[in-house]
Amino acid sequence: MSIVSDDLRVCPARITLDAAQLAFFNELPADAPSVQSALRCELEQGHEGSHAALGHQAGTTTWWVQWTLSASEINPYTWCSATSTPHTAARDEQDCALFDGHPGTCSPGWRTWNAEV
Repeated sequence: MSIVSDDLRVCPARITLDAAQLAFFNELPADAPSVQSALRCELEQGHEGSHAALGHQAGTTTWWVQWTLSASEINPYTWCSATSTPHTAARDEQDCALFDGHPGTCSPGWRTWNAEV
């Protein structure tokens, strides 16, 4: 196994969703890949505030799991508005892959490591 340089710039925090969180996601429209129970923070390493990982997308709403050492919650957001092209269903690799108002710098392109947690 090799370490990808992008992995060194991303927060290593992880969370496992509980039954209630999984049930919430399973009740949303199924126009996105299946919900995963283990997620990795998608923010840059050393970020301020809570950790965050994309849990599901339904239409133009993205549902992000946010957590600290003592609590977690699911919050609706839109995609980060920092982009070089208009937002579309098939997001461009130049679009930020995080939620609007996220802490830290933008993260271009899709993240795939949550499937590998």
